Amino acid sequence: MKLLIVESPNKCKTIKSYLGSDFVVEASVGHVRTLPESKLSVDEKTFEPTYAPEKKKAAVIKKLRELAAKAEKVYLATDPDREGEAISWHVLQLLNLKDRKKCVRIAFHEITKKAVQEAIKNPREIDQNLVEAQKARQVLDRLLGYKVSPLVWRCVQRGTSAGRVQSVALRMIVERQKEIEAFKPDDYWFIDANLQCANGPFQARVQTKEKDNRYVDHKQVDKDLPELKKATYSIADVEKKQKSVAPYPPFDTASLQTACSSLFGWSAPKTQKLAQEIYEAGLSTYIRTDSFNMAKEAVDEAREYIQKNHGTYLPDKPRAYSKKSSAASQEAHECIRPTHLNAETGLSGDAADLYKLIWARFVACQMSNMVVDTVTYWIDASSGHKLAAHGQTVKELGWYAIYADYAQVKDAILPEVAAGEKLKLLDIKDTKHTTQPPPKYNDGSLVKRMEEEGIGRPSTRAAIIKALQDKGYVDKDGKAFTPTELGKKVSDFLLGQFLDNFMDIKYTAGLEEDLDLIADGKKGYLDVVKPTYETLMSKVSTVRATVPKKEPAKMGAVCPVCKKGDVIERESRFGKFYCCSAYPKCKAILVKGDDDKFTKKASGSSSEMTKEKCPECGAFLAIRTNRAKGTKFYGCTKYPRCKYTRDVE
Repeated sequence: MKLLIVESPNKCKTIKSYLGSDFVVEASVGHVRTLPESKLSVDEKTFEPTYAPEKKKAAVIKKLRELAAKAEKVYLATDPDREGEAISWHVLQLLNLKDRKKCVRIAFHEITKKAVQEAIKNPREIDQNLVEAQKARQVLDRLLGYKVSPLVWRCVQRGTSAGRVQSVALRMIVERQKEIEAFKPDDYWFIDANLQCANGPFQARVQTKEKDNRYVDHKQVDKDLPELKKATYSIADVEKKQKSVAPYPPFDTASLQTACSSLFGWSAPKTQKLAQEIYEAGLSTYIRTDSFNMAKEAVDEAREYIQKNHGTYLPDKPRAYSKKSSAASQEAHECIRPTHLNAETGLSGDAADLYKLIWARFVACQMSNMVVDTVTYWIDASSGHKLAAHGQTVKELGWYAIYADYAQVKDAILPEVAAGEKLKLLDIKDTKHTTQPPPKYNDGSLVKRMEEEGIGRPSTRAAIIKALQDKGYVDKDGKAFTPTELGKKVSDFLLGQFLDNFMDIKYTAGLEEDLDLIADGKKGYLDVVKPTYETLMSKVSTVRATVPKKEPAKMGAVCPVCKKGDVIERESRFGKFYCCSAYPKCKAILVKGDDDKFTKKASGSSSEMTKEKCPECGAFLAIRTNRAKGTKFYGCTKYPRCKYTRDVE
């Protein structure tokens, strides 16, 4: 018997069907070892982590050990990235020495019969550089979280924390919100004329020296508009150009999340979840990648499909794509593409929509350029003003023949005119506009900014966004992220104290590059972890010595329960509340009455958990009490991230 170990149970049945009866396919169900949360779990001298088996995976671990003991050979086939490499290493460490000798590592970027069988024919050793890179990420995250979070708790608010990457992402959201709040709108105007030529009407805009040919002073509009109404018009010049538009590159993780946010309004976690399902069904390549690499066989299949169905738009040579970033193609991943173009997917709903998008993007990236004819009419007014009209038509569809549903390119057809032709003024008027603040981040734009800045990696960005919401640092208003007051406080504190450290975007991006260098074997584990830790601890010591602890506000009353402590006001992620300063000896939670006196919060006003699920996010609902009205209502236990409520009938 041969044992093949993957991460997800969803892969087992499909992979088993590709192998002989002598194979058993079993899942680790993700990570099998972890850093215990009850302590730091990292030696601060050697920087070696102390791992422990996942308690919830005891049955899984036991089964893997039993199967490994019976197996002739063990194939560690976890996901083809650093995290997957580390999971294989952790599985190996849980086996006894005899069984470890049976283990080999295999990796495949798509769950197809050919890919799986090729991987089995080409086993290798576990790549310790990838394991060390993942270990460095995990250790640095643990050190920063456990050393900085107590400062945030102490100086900002109880229950708060910091994270190596999530705090930088929070900074981006908070700073964008501050830009929006500080933004001062300005009015501006356009003057547009409806003109008639021999072949029909069209619209032209008065040209100015300002951005977009706008007017920034309405006094100038008041001066020019009467003159333009009396003027005569003629075509001064007809300028025709041809523009060749190249196709988009194939998807990587960031561009897929960005496209799905824009086209479908999906969150990054939702996109990742659906993409993972498609990958595990054997319909796409691995979905956590920074690369635009494409297998030759896949490109050949795409070109064959294009030749058969859109032969006119097949380029002479296959197209290849690369990234500017040196870290873009780390770990030899492919892009996100279909495993086969003629596969019967069996997908429905959102998963089907996502697959169609991935399919269209990949085929389109191997097609010829779209060719667009552009035309500009330059118009003279007898008043001395210049006007311009712009139009375009798609001359050759190229890649647009496949990707039209996802990249709307509209024809703007102008009637034919000749240079010197006289025009009739049908109407002319000014329109008022107001400058807008920069848009709030949504899933797509935040992921795109993080990728541009080198913050995080494909496997982490969706989880980072989810963590910010789960911690109550960020709310989602429709598609847009808005920092909560708590999120602003945490960001401002960290930015004020750690600007030259992990809150510096360039510093954090540089650390990501160092992790890449560990993965490439160009830097050692300690070369990155030790100096990073020493710099961090120096800053932590300074902050601890100079920043005073935030003391809760005293409300000028004695606790009515223990008669000893003071009534104080504290904050939690759910808002402000009153309690006793003698906590934990006195655990009274208090409420303030209309007479400004404090009494113990009635036990009946506490939340009562139910087994009903929230229809918006799937979390459990609790029965809560509106103290102001004395009425009960259902509220989501994920508040404030989810604000669903419903009256109790």
